[in-house]
Amino acid sequence: MSEPDAAPPPSPRPTAGDRQWLFRVFFLGAFAWLIYQSLRILSPFATALTAALILTLVFYPLHARLSRYVGSQNRAAMLSTVLALLTVILPFLMLAWLLLDEAAAVFPHVRDLIAQPLDGAPGKALRLPGWLRALWERGSALLATWQVDLRAIALESVRQLGNNLTGYGADLLKNFVLLVFDVVVLVVAIFFFFRDGPQLVRAVVGLIPMEEQDKRTIIARLDQTLSAILRSAFITASVQGLLAGIGFAVAGLGFPVLLGFATALLALVPVAGAAVVWAPAGLYLLASGEQVAGIGLLAWGAVAVSMSDNLIRTALISGQTHLSLLLLFPGILGGLQVYGVAGALIGPLVIATLLTFARIYHEQYTARGQAQAAPPS
Repeated sequence: MSEPDAAPPPSPRPTAGDRQWLFRVFFLGAFAWLIYQSLRILSPFATALTAALILTLVFYPLHARLSRYVGSQNRAAMLSTVLALLTVILPFLMLAWLLLDEAAAVFPHVRDLIAQPLDGAPGKALRLPGWLRALWERGSALLATWQVDLRAIALESVRQLGNNLTGYGADLLKNFVLLVFDVVVLVVAIFFFFRDGPQLVRAVVGLIPMEEQDKRTIIARLDQTLSAILRSAFITASVQGLLAGIGFAVAGLGFPVLLGFATALLALVPVAGAAVVWAPAGLYLLASGEQVAGIGLLAWGAVAVSMSDNLIRTALISGQTHLSLLLLFPGILGGLQVYGVAGALIGPLVIATLLTFARIYHEQYTARGQAQAAPPS
């Protein structure tokens, strides 16, 4: 008779280390899944929540003072929220509405202006001087040899911009209820950020698995960058856009809101800045026969608009940021395209944070590794 098969050896029981490893894998996987689902749930309100966070950071120094005087966090948060609503949110919504209205009307005007002859007869909107008209014709003839038609390119660009803007305005009106809901979410989020902001910051920072010094460096860098962007860039550009818009309106140019917004946007560009808008506008008035208005606008742009840049920067900047203007402007434009309106601040903040992480990596790993690998002296 054959011997019975030997019983298999008992499987080893999991050790305490194995159970701890399994718990870590399960916990981190569940934690990552919950974070992902939470981000999906909050994604429809991403723009409103981001704008609320930015406005909270902007107004928080004032909120801290109100808290000391009022004594109640709820009342201080309510007052700060009302202040942000009256000074930023409502004026911004009104500006956006006027901007869309003017932009939708400006493109037919620009299209007719590009299409008309440059040596227009009396009554035409634009009559270039002889030397400038000759220069234009010579340049157009040179480009025509390469089959480049500047008029056709300009007209097609204007047509596409007009169509895009008209579609954007139609979508905005179609989703007016969603816009109102986003504004409500924005205001409510600002209130809770003001009231519970310090506790939220401490909780989030405590979850970051980094050295305490590195966390303080990142937070200080974000605060420094935000202050520098708001004070040296956005406030200066906004004031320049407002002054330029006043000049455009007084000079009798149509669409002063749109031109003022373009001035504020281009004021962020190094070297040229706001002069890219007000200087051609003044020359346009001179070419149209409006000598007094053209000279007045050029003088206003040179004195009030451009010189206000230096005055405001000197008065407002209390600290310096190492974020180059070469990165600031594309960061703003890219942020606007990716994140919407709130991306004007998100883009530069992301770039500044990336540079800070690169510096921490260099200090903590690259420099330390080189120091360890160096032979002893």
